[in-house]
Amino acid sequence: MSIVLPCRSCQGFATPRRPKQHLYDGTMVAMVATPQLTISLSAAKRVRNFDCWVFRDELQAKAAEAIGNGDVVELCDPQGTFLGYAFYSARSHIAARVVSRERTQPIDRALLAHRLAAAIDARRDLTGTDARRLVFSEADHLPGVIVDQYAEYLVLQSRAAGMERWKSTIVDLLRELIHPKGVLERSDKEFREEEGLPALTQVLSGSVPDRIRIYEDELHFWVDPYHGQKTGFYLDQRQTRRLFRDRIHPADQVLDVFAYTGAFGIAAASRGARAVCVEQEESALALAQENAALNGVSDRMEFVTGDAFYWLSAAAKRRERFAWVLLDPPALAKSKAQALKGRQALHHLLVHGLGLLAPKGTLLLSLCTYHLLGLAEEMLRIAAADCGLCVRMGGGSLQAPDHPWILQMPATRYLMSWLAQRDAPSAA
Repeated sequence: MSIVLPCRSCQGFATPRRPKQHLYDGTMVAMVATPQLTISLSAAKRVRNFDCWVFRDELQAKAAEAIGNGDVVELCDPQGTFLGYAFYSARSHIAARVVSRERTQPIDRALLAHRLAAAIDARRDLTGTDARRLVFSEADHLPGVIVDQYAEYLVLQSRAAGMERWKSTIVDLLRELIHPKGVLERSDKEFREEEGLPALTQVLSGSVPDRIRIYEDELHFWVDPYHGQKTGFYLDQRQTRRLFRDRIHPADQVLDVFAYTGAFGIAAASRGARAVCVEQEESALALAQENAALNGVSDRMEFVTGDAFYWLSAAAKRRERFAWVLLDPPALAKSKAQALKGRQALHHLLVHGLGLLAPKGTLLLSLCTYHLLGLAEEMLRIAAADCGLCVRMGGGSLQAPDHPWILQMPATRYLMSWLAQRDAPSAA
């Protein structure tokens, strides 16, 4: 029997060397050298500083065609010093994703088991909910894989060609560690197309129902794991929802724009406020209505199906006013090249959102657009000036702690929220 194993000692090149034969316990084993890629000095510096990504233009030489999409490669600096083992992508602008920085620790089942167990253990102190992110890709040193838990079920996303090869192993390990009733894969097209992978929605283990009931603090929600945004629920907004819920007063009028399945609006209504939820996706709004009924707040909620940009413009013309306006748009710019278009869209939202605030009303802005995060406060200043308003900032939040970000990888901090209150200066 011939078994192919990665070689821990051979110094690979852009193409694999000729296999060497070694004898282990009487069995002939073909040792295949791991392909080696040389990266630029700047990329090597980032990798040493715990960045996980190497971009295609940072490879010093074009990778050989013999390196397959998803193969494991060794990264080295221009002097030939080993930097780490990485998954190689033949398609993506992210050419390599570092998994291990230890020469003696190749990518294998034992490494994945250790990383998964560590990720799960890091979430054990998270309370008040039975829905959480168990594995967050690079932030848990498992680039290309996301695992969300909804009660007794798991939803997995495989986003990288390298991790795709280990998917069945990851599912087996999750079954050993978590014992879920079912594991659903939601590997959507937008994440996989650049990696040369097909979009997949399939049950990988057990069975997963069409609806899963979860709780968050005193509220309950139905989740659609097969068709919902992300993996079915915005788990990353948990801290922002709690921040918002703590500031609501019973008499408040709340406008929840881009409401999705109504989590923010329901949070407001649960505190006695009245909420208007605007959402373009009819199936999401239908689920929001079910969630309102589940929490006994339907009588304090209004649901509007429509495009948020047009609805805000119409509401401004009607001179409607709200104590709270919540803006949580989808990604407005998915690349740096789209940043200008994203700024224009954000300006439109902010001008109309601020214009709908009652005196001392508060705008809650949430952005999941990395390329606009650093511009958000500037855009708020411009929009406030256009509206002739003085705006006082009152705090904010980041993505929930089960969605950690790596300090040395700024792109992993993708979600921020700001509280901006319409100020009414007192008379002298």
